Amino acid sequence: MTRLLFFTFIFFAKVYYVSAASAVESLCFVDEVAVFSCSSTNGKTISLCSSPILTESEGYLQYRYGVIGKIPELVHPKRPEHPKEHFISGTAPYSGGGASYLKFSKGKHSYTVFTGIGKGWEKEGVVVKKSGKQIAYVACDAPFISELGPVLFEDIGLQKDPLEFDFEVP
Repeated sequence: MTRLLFFTFIFFAKVYYVSAASAVESLCFVDEVAVFSCSSTNGKTISLCSSPILTESEGYLQYRYGVIGKIPELVHPKRPEHPKEHFISGTAPYSGGGASYLKFSKGKHSYTVFTGIGKGWEKEGVVVKKSGKQIAYVACDAPFISELGPVLFEDIGLQKDPLEFDFEVP
């Protein structure tokens, strides 16, 4: 009887999760967790997808950018791998709020996926820099999903961005 109740609970929990999460599309597979996802103002989707289990020693995290239903334009890292080797994290305090972000580099480009809130504003998206100069800011269109923050960063053991205090929400 206990087993039946457990499986019934799991079934309804999954149904609820799917229906609640369906309001925000992502580039994540059905068996993955959308750590961050939003549709952007340019019609593309920004997603950070992880394995169902993501800890300091196991699991993976991947950045995906592109159009829903098509092969993503950018995937980092190419193969699902633990985020310690590929991402750094940061937080920035603001009056009335703050920002959290994950950053990765590909050649001369750096990509910073962030969410931030302050007095009278809220922004999410990705900032792209080339050789340290901002070349793009892709803003999210509401709604969005975000688990970005110090708890996640500590749980998966990410290194802090040495330039953390230089990050500004665009």
